[in-house]
Amino acid sequence: MTTSRQIKVLTAPLLARNPDLAHARRNILWLTPIDHVGRLILIDRTSHPDSFVVSWHIVQFFMPGTTSWFSLGRCGDRIARSKHFLGGLSWNWSDRTIYQDFVVRVEADILPLFRSLDTTRKCLEFQRGDPHRNGFLDHYWHLGACLALGEIEKAQALFSPLRAYRVGGPPAENAAEQRVFERLRALEQPLRSGDRAALCALLAQWEAENLIGSPLERYWLRTAFSVEGVG
Repeated sequence: MTTSRQIKVLTAPLLARNPDLAHARRNILWLTPIDHVGRLILIDRTSHPDSFVVSWHIVQFFMPGTTSWFSLGRCGDRIARSKHFLGGLSWNWSDRTIYQDFVVRVEADILPLFRSLDTTRKCLEFQRGDPHRNGFLDHYWHLGACLALGEIEKAQALFSPLRAYRVGGPPAENAAEQRVFERLRALEQPLRSGDRAALCALLAQWEAENLIGSPLERYWLRTAFSVEGVG
């Protein structure tokens, strides 16, 4: 079984070499600082006690559908072993070569990507333009992206089919989904009138709801949303 101690030993050399990475609880490394977007590396157990998997993810904290700091977002992929090692997408604690290879693969494949996505706009456009992953981007994601980028007419068009079902419909079946419904209701008036300042305030509010009081708050760089759209 993958333990906290095993993860700490595995990640310590990578953290020492890359001071912009932080181990903020659980089994996740985050690129810091965190603003509207989180870029993370997940070390996750499997059903086999000797095996674990490593993956990267990008999450936007201002999306109407993001209701917790502990979210993997809708963009990510597995991190594989170097080709000259056995294992492919599976990493094994009994294989002593994993420790150096973990550093090599993250520094070669993931950190350059993460650091290149240094604005919210770049992150959103990367996700929009990725043909392998954009199928995972749901209606709520596209709505939030349009709002953040200042694409009000596109956001209005996306919101229209949600109005009757999500805004005027029955209560949700669980608390997290109900929070999303309430956010959509709060969107209706400012989106209808094109009130960009009010829309920016809502995005900032949702982001704060997810990050204030979380293990990520100490790394959060609170920045305002621009009425012209994020940079």
